[in-house]
Amino acid sequence: MNARLTGAFLIAAIMPLAGYTALTGRLVDAVKDQNPALIQSLLKQHADVNAAQGDGAGPLHWAAHWDDGATAGALIRAGAKVNASDDEGVTPLALACLNASAPMVEMLLKAGANPNVAQSSGETPLMVAALTGNAAVVKLLLDHGADVNAIESALSQTALMRAVAENHLQVMRLLIDAHADVTARSKNRFTPLLFAAQQGNIESARMLLAAGVGVNETAPDGIAGDTNSRLMFKPGTEAGALLVSIDSGHEAMARFLVENGADVKQHDAGRTPLHSAVQREMPELASLLLAKGADPNAKLERPMPLLSRFIGQQAGVDTNPIGATPFWLAADYGDVHMMQLLADHGADPSLTTIDKTTPLMAASGVDFIEGQDRYGRRWFQATTMPLQMAGLEAVKLMIALGSNINAVNADGQTALHGAAYMGSTPLIQFLADHGAKLDVPNKLGQTPYYIAQGVYQAGSFFVRKDAGELLRKLGADITIGAQMKHS
Repeated sequence: MNARLTGAFLIAAIMPLAGYTALTGRLVDAVKDQNPALIQSLLKQHADVNAAQGDGAGPLHWAAHWDDGATAGALIRAGAKVNASDDEGVTPLALACLNASAPMVEMLLKAGANPNVAQSSGETPLMVAALTGNAAVVKLLLDHGADVNAIESALSQTALMRAVAENHLQVMRLLIDAHADVTARSKNRFTPLLFAAQQGNIESARMLLAAGVGVNETAPDGIAGDTNSRLMFKPGTEAGALLVSIDSGHEAMARFLVENGADVKQHDAGRTPLHSAVQREMPELASLLLAKGADPNAKLERPMPLLSRFIGQQAGVDTNPIGATPFWLAADYGDVHMMQLLADHGADPSLTTIDKTTPLMAASGVDFIEGQDRYGRRWFQATTMPLQMAGLEAVKLMIALGSNINAVNADGQTALHGAAYMGSTPLIQFLADHGAKLDVPNKLGQTPYYIAQGVYQAGSFFVRKDAGELLRKLGADITIGAQMKHS
């Protein structure tokens, strides 16, 4: 190739014969590729600064994305439209807010960018800025007329909700001072305070309470994450900020709310904060709740949220947790310290669930499920001995408190049935030593010995050989199960 042809080829590579349209495409690519020399060359050739790529993003979008102030300024001077939107309604200003770039935001606003142009989702630049948390950016937007109470369309959230969720305190202060609605509700009726409770952001909550928010705001139960629920939010329920904070694992936030007047007896979610404090293993919080008047004998009206994916027992007999008190739950979990705390504050250890299951039965393992710990979380250890010993200590306490060792629930289960389900020889021995009847059949005709010979749980057949052998040695009638099996 001779020199003249080579030169012509290079010129064509820079400025194809398609002319103006080709220049346009190359300008978008040049800004996207961060090629300042080519950008300058194309601008001198008067490439269209407002022509966009396939998704609607133009050169100014890419300059904002890269936070390239020099290129953005050159494009604006060349006539770039600062309010141009891509196919999703995203403007260069929104991208600058996503970068939390105050200089770029200021440049675009001075050039006429509208802070209220929303994306197709309804999200405004102010919402983006509230999420990323640059107070200078938020102030610039507010100073240029950004709507502080705009609502996005997907979840009906506001800029303040975004700032609270991310604990951006300076941004919150700016928004509240600009008259943000501190009691606004999302699509699922969550408020800024409930977001603060869910995230454990105490200083955010403090600011909201100082702005006049009520400490007992509620929303439908579910946001704390019952992963087994068919619905994220449960109809007909109301969970207060205190309950949300406990279910979300934020004990310090819960204590803050209690100390600021949260209702410790709120029961509109079907459980009380004390029930949840027991489930979340928060003894200090439980003590505070009791000191503030929480009822140690309050009863469940709905099952507790599950802490991991549920494994169906499928053993033919299940317990019903409705009616469980905090003490019942503590016994079920094998939490002796919590049981003693509750008993010291007036908990009645004789109160049962709706199906007459006693705390003693629960501690013994009547609702035991292979593959889960006593809280319902997955259990991957090779032995259940830690669970058995926790149950044993709980049973010892309840015997000391006068519990009936031979109580029978609506399904005919006794504490000894539970010990057999768990396959716990220490529990079986202790119960037998304290007068447990060995041969009580449940409603399916199963005795503890029969259960030890093998039952289905969670789709698998489990045999408790050692438990069965111990029951035989203790004098269990081994013919009852055999007769039922062959009848």
